[in-house]
Amino acid sequence: MKRSLIVTLALSLLAFAAVRPTAIAEEVVVNLDTSQVPELADWGQQGRDIMVRWHPRIANLLASKDFVPPGRASLVLEKSEKGLAGASGGRIVVASHWIEKHPEDIGLLVHELTHIIQSYPSPHPGWVTEGIADYIRWAIYEGKPQDWFPRSRKEQGYRDSYRVTAGFFLWLESDHAPGIVRRLNAAMRARAYDDAIFEKASGKTLDQLWKEYQAAR
Repeated sequence: MKRSLIVTLALSLLAFAAVRPTAIAEEVVVNLDTSQVPELADWGQQGRDIMVRWHPRIANLLASKDFVPPGRASLVLEKSEKGLAGASGGRIVVASHWIEKHPEDIGLLVHELTHIIQSYPSPHPGWVTEGIADYIRWAIYEGKPQDWFPRSRKEQGYRDSYRVTAGFFLWLESDHAPGIVRRLNAAMRARAYDDAIFEKASGKTLDQLWKEYQAAR
């Protein structure tokens, strides 16, 4: 069964890559600013390298018709004792205190870079936007197995977002609705999200799928 899920997920990823936008930036340009915390320059350079390397991969995974992903981004390490990281207008800002306490958490940049590539005209529903970003980070970049993801017992726990939703998306991609992340991404870019997307992809409603996911563990 495990082998079957892995093969199915691999085929799904190949399907993602086959749906390419009309044109993509040949090489992303990432501007790095560590002027506020020069002692974290090495972390910043490592982060910049990850962003350059993963930009085309994420762009292909989240490709949609006639969409060209942003070809420029900025990474700013901000001297701050508050917050974690955020992305807005092609700019990723990471708080210095988080890097100092969690230097291994370089993968957060994959989540934030995904937001830049998503470029949704509206982030709502937020659980879809954040769920996709965490799916790209934890399931694809980090390669976490299905049983690693936290699972909510709420009736509509998929709305918990982040890792909870990412685990649900991984489960769907692996068997019940391969290609669902690509479908959701395209709908979000077109301001056309609807819960019915899940039923069209799987033959089951979103809530039915969630109940099956809860029972699968």
